[in-house]
Amino acid sequence: MSMKKRESYKKHLNRGVMAVSFAVIFIVFSIMGGRIQAFADDAVATQTDAAKSNSSGPVTTGLAIDGYYGEWSQYPSADITYNSNNGYSVHKGQIAIDGDRLYVHFSMNDLYTSQMQFQFWNITVDGKQCVLNVLPVNSDGSINWSGQMYNLGEGIYRNFGVFAGYYTDIDGDVAFTVYDAAHTETGKGDEIEFSISMKKLADYLGINIDQGATITVSNPNIGAQGVTITGTPTGPWAGAAMAMALATGGVFVCRRKKR
Repeated sequence: MSMKKRESYKKHLNRGVMAVSFAVIFIVFSIMGGRIQAFADDAVATQTDAAKSNSSGPVTTGLAIDGYYGEWSQYPSADITYNSNNGYSVHKGQIAIDGDRLYVHFSMNDLYTSQMQFQFWNITVDGKQCVLNVLPVNSDGSINWSGQMYNLGEGIYRNFGVFAGYYTDIDGDVAFTVYDAAHTETGKGDEIEFSISMKKLADYLGINIDQGATITVSNPNIGAQGVTITGTPTGPWAGAAMAMALATGGVFVCRRKKR
């Protein structure tokens, strides 16, 4: 084999090896990170108001209601405001689905100088709407009508439940966090995350919630916008198949040039 042909062969061999390496890395990161749409019962979150709906990226699983919100960083978010032009005065909302659970996360902007009003929420499922009430609960899950909801000190509060309409329990799990009890402009805004059973919500609404349902959650005390999720189930190995196709293509190029 001449020196020129040998160099050409090495060049194409290196390209094939690089293609295979890229595909392997793609598969590993997809499985470990859970960031591609094919490795979850994915959904697409969008910002929704009367005028527009902007789509955003895939939603994955892995949430826990505990008052620590780091895992929400991988999820798309929507701006929540009453027509504020100041980016620092915009609240954030997020929504996700994992199995039977619907997850919601809202955070107040740091300039907001009052405690978040988190009792009343609106939820719409394929056009059917009801009110969600976040209320203090006793240890047995019943409503604690004398429980405190306002003027809370700094900390994470887990003693709340979620109820549909006139207080139908829908297996809610809530974490509400106050970072700055004085709610100064230099402090951090309140945050809340909660989850509910979609089966119990469906029973209350008298409908079936399938994987393609469109669900919108909003808080009228925070902003005009809501967050909307529409289920988009995919095959679990689609991402891996695409990566393997890239690897196969790389090997084919190497072999063809070798000949």
